[in-house]
Amino acid sequence: MLFCLPALLEGETTFSEESAASSTPEEKKDSDDVDEEKVECFAKLMTTIGSSLELQSMAMKNVGKTDAADKLEECWATVERMAGLRKDGHAPAVSNRIKFMLQDLIEMRKKEWVTRRKEETAKTLAQIHKEVAKEERAAARRSSSQQNLRRLGSSGDVRRMSANNIKPTVDKDGFVQVQQGFGRSMSMGNMHRSSSRGSVTQSPRNTKNKVAMKKVPSGSSFAPLVETPGPGQQQNMSPGRKEKTSTAEAASPKTADFKTPDECGDKAKNILKEYFVGGDTDDAILSFDELIVAGKDGSVDRGAKMVESGVLLVLEMKKDDVEKTLAIFSRLIDEKKIEGESLSKGLNDPLEFLSDIAIDAPLAGDHLANIISSFVKSGAITLDFLLSAPDYFRTDGKAAQFAAKVIKKMGAEEDTASLEVVEKLMTCDDKEAHPSAKELVASC
Repeated sequence: MLFCLPALLEGETTFSEESAASSTPEEKKDSDDVDEEKVECFAKLMTTIGSSLELQSMAMKNVGKTDAADKLEECWATVERMAGLRKDGHAPAVSNRIKFMLQDLIEMRKKEWVTRRKEETAKTLAQIHKEVAKEERAAARRSSSQQNLRRLGSSGDVRRMSANNIKPTVDKDGFVQVQQGFGRSMSMGNMHRSSSRGSVTQSPRNTKNKVAMKKVPSGSSFAPLVETPGPGQQQNMSPGRKEKTSTAEAASPKTADFKTPDECGDKAKNILKEYFVGGDTDDAILSFDELIVAGKDGSVDRGAKMVESGVLLVLEMKKDDVEKTLAIFSRLIDEKKIEGESLSKGLNDPLEFLSDIAIDAPLAGDHLANIISSFVKSGAITLDFLLSAPDYFRTDGKAAQFAAKVIKKMGAEEDTASLEVVEKLMTCDDKEAHPSAKELVASC
């Protein structure tokens, strides 16, 4: 593919050397024009596979094969000349539309292949439901303070007027007059205080049964005061309130239905993909927490499937995506929202299929070593979990070399326990090539 790209940028020159020498300047100019349809195909193609091509060419360059990287750099140099960003050579003339298209392509490459505008695509019902749920949560947070203010409205004064048979009168000019007795002293002394736990009437004349006032924590700055009943008093609660309380208790997490591990794996991939294109970290953490529900029945299997799907997804992606995934995992570990057993169990499949994945994604080994070293350094798992990894990984997957790579990323080359793990993973061929685990680590 890398060697086909230059053909899309070349001009359609049909002149021979003899005819070129005798041609007019106008004819030479026409011969240097490019096929703009081919250039547009180049831009569309690179928008789709440009990131993968650059990763592959960089991996080949790291092992000493520079042909692909050099050819790709030549293509980019030609593109920059066509876009008017370089003046160090002759560039075929292209229309402004193509020029701006190439400038957008160069800008996207500089931003690590992130498009400037997110393209709208068809969404599944699950994605639509998730967006609706997110908007509802945001609306609930915004309206929490307004709800508290509405609860503390002036309707208590009106009810007090009705209870005391204080009726307004209309004077001869048509203005409504309130009879004496409803004023500041009454509204401040006899009003009903509303709170989320019920309603208690306080009277300044009631000195025998005093009530203690305490503040209740609230998500709003307008936290209502709740009156704690004294001896012999009971707090009023309406039947509707009791019914709501019993309904909330019936819907407690004890009876909640959890998703299957496979469903958690599919959801985890969708959450990460959304997060990679500019998603919110807190929303991602909340979504994973709702999937795993650490500490509940089956949480280890749900967390393991989430780890497995997430790791397999990012092994074929860029280093930045791996770092973003590790940031999510680190918060889940720090906030105790995933168990260590889920991490070790979820790494089994990525370890078993690592050699196959590395054929198409040469950086997969480095990515997985970074992930495991981060887990070990956090204290969630220990390196000796590799001793119980799948048989194929321990026999044919160069397990000792992989463990040595993890140790070097951790900076634990002198750690005795880590070196013992490498020693146990070494095969007969490894021991013939390296007499000790320390020498094997040093050679990696």
